[in-house]
Amino acid sequence: MKIPHDKFCVLPWISMETSPTGTIRPCCLAEDEIKDENGVPFELANTAFSDIQNSEHMRDLRQQFLDGKKPTTCQKCWDEEDSGRTSKRMHTLDRLKHMISDDITWTKETEPLMFLDLKLGNICNLKCRICGSWSSSAFATEELKHMPREQKKSSFQYMMLKKGAWPREKTEFWDELEGILGQIRYIEFTGGEPFMIGEHFELLKKLVDSGISSQVEIHYNTNGTHFPEHAIDIWKSFKHVEVAFSIDDVGERFEYQRTNAQWDEVQNNIAKFKQLRDSVGNMSLQVCSTVNAYNVYYLSGLAHWIDEQNFDFVYWNMLHEPSYLSVSRLPPNAKSAAIESLKSAEVTSYHKKEFEHIIDFISNGDTTNGQELLENIETLDNRRDANLADAHPEWADILSYG
Repeated sequence: MKIPHDKFCVLPWISMETSPTGTIRPCCLAEDEIKDENGVPFELANTAFSDIQNSEHMRDLRQQFLDGKKPTTCQKCWDEEDSGRTSKRMHTLDRLKHMISDDITWTKETEPLMFLDLKLGNICNLKCRICGSWSSSAFATEELKHMPREQKKSSFQYMMLKKGAWPREKTEFWDELEGILGQIRYIEFTGGEPFMIGEHFELLKKLVDSGISSQVEIHYNTNGTHFPEHAIDIWKSFKHVEVAFSIDDVGERFEYQRTNAQWDEVQNNIAKFKQLRDSVGNMSLQVCSTVNAYNVYYLSGLAHWIDEQNFDFVYWNMLHEPSYLSVSRLPPNAKSAAIESLKSAEVTSYHKKEFEHIIDFISNGDTTNGQELLENIETLDNRRDANLADAHPEWADILSYG
């Protein structure tokens, strides 16, 4: 794949990401939704893919990359690259290099839409502390439960439960999607929890029935609480299936951070996926660990568990939002403790290198007093009859929590 310069990103040409509410961005890390000429976000429920691809918004973004600029909507990638980490922009260039022809002449006109990142609503069974109503129906339901009755129907959480159902209510989207299936080469299913969203399996069946599946690769981000046996025969027809498990900690700390999850159940499901991978020729397994204000002090233990699992790929992901959960925004004493923990960790050279980049990310961020973080922890602890100090006693002491 030939690109104009080393800060180039191919995603504005070939990709779209659907949010859990049906709005669109060039990728999952872009700051801005794609908007029409009146500044109104496009929604896939009532807009053609081609209209979004050919919008002035996207043409302008592509031109910025052609001109060698660093678009502000891509700030998360620039921040990660500044700390020495491999950003999504860079990871995508490597991940899709075998799919993109060297013969492409990059202009501000779009290319075929070969990559879709589909968040088909916010259905999820977990209430992860680094998540929220935007991506979890369980989280939204919990927040509504603790809200005054008169505020519920006008709340963001209520809106998310309503709008998060768009894939099941807007049949036009599926008709539009069926019309571009011939372009697709790579699909990511994230969430919500994708294995709970049955409509996506119907989409995969259409790809199989149309004879296209053998040229399509699939990627999942899953919380590990489901093993969809009924999907096995479908997956066998695809070029490749990659399953990425979102695992941010182990044991009791995992269950505290990902409320409703059972660590033993998740480990059993991972074992089933490993058996499946070893019996078919088109599957790989990944772990995606999101570094955040809950787990940063304990990453060495997570790294040791990862090394025991024989994953095909390991990705240390940096949490950016909400900002009070980012390790870059920790209070001074917590930053110092986290950095010391990472420096002293006895881990493999791969993890050691990643930890060095995480240290840079922590150091380069704007330090806060941590008050918003502590208030968030306390709110969720009270709602869930939990206590940070039970699962994370050392970290609770560092944060002066409790």
